[in-house]
Amino acid sequence: MKKQLLVMMLLLLGMVVLSACQSDETVENTVPPKVDLKTETPIILIHGSGGDTHSLDEIADHLMNDFASSKEEMSMSISADGDITYQGALTKDADRPIIKLGFDKNQASPDKWAEWLHIAVADLKARYGFSQMDGVGHSNGGLALTYFAENYSKDKSVPTLRKLIAIGSPFNDLDTDENAGSLDFQALPSYTKQMTYFIDNKTKLNSELEALSIAGKLSDDGEATDGIVPTTSSLASRLFMPQNAKVYIENLQVGDTAVHQTLHETPESVEQVYWFLEKFHSEKSMTKLVSE
Repeated sequence: MKKQLLVMMLLLLGMVVLSACQSDETVENTVPPKVDLKTETPIILIHGSGGDTHSLDEIADHLMNDFASSKEEMSMSISADGDITYQGALTKDADRPIIKLGFDKNQASPDKWAEWLHIAVADLKARYGFSQMDGVGHSNGGLALTYFAENYSKDKSVPTLRKLIAIGSPFNDLDTDENAGSLDFQALPSYTKQMTYFIDNKTKLNSELEALSIAGKLSDDGEATDGIVPTTSSLASRLFMPQNAKVYIENLQVGDTAVHQTLHETPESVEQVYWFLEKFHSEKSMTKLVSE
């Protein structure tokens, strides 16, 4: 009798544990309900290599709590198979919602990220009706947004990318010899395959796109770098964006806080992101380079 009772208790315990695991999985993979937010423009935040949905928490927190430009946020991650996992949901009262996007394959190439980004924002449009969006990407996240901007600008299944902010993004990769020269450059010693792709496809950019490139330089003297990305590589977007986007602006940060890993978290970066997303409005085309 005692053995039978013990077996029953173990079975019941197993069922409770299994139920709890299934419940947690259900919460983790809950698909948020469809809500009509077609009049809203979400802010999509994208991490750099090795990052996740929390990598741009600093920007999200400032936008929501200090600047009150957003009222709700949600996270979503996407696998290499295109499977989307949501954490949280948006309500009908979402005002300028923030969506933190993470790639499960966080070491994949930025062009692959752009393909997964396409799948993710197509789902967002189908779910919430977004017709346009703004994107902020750190490092390779900015490159993913750039690939997206060139490859899907006319795709009606996704929201139109209205504003693009790239922070410390290595447009011409990381080699110092290929990125040698002063910061007032109009050409680089050598173009990588990626940079050549951006130049070759520049006319595919939406002519109404507004872009901001933020670059770091650790000191006034010595090599121009944020510690990982050559400063000229971060500013190499000037070689293909100004002629084809409506607005192109550069921001250069100089000093020991302009380090690549945390460039997106500096007070100046946060201020620039807020200003460009919420305060900057241009009725005409313009280009503003840091060298000017």
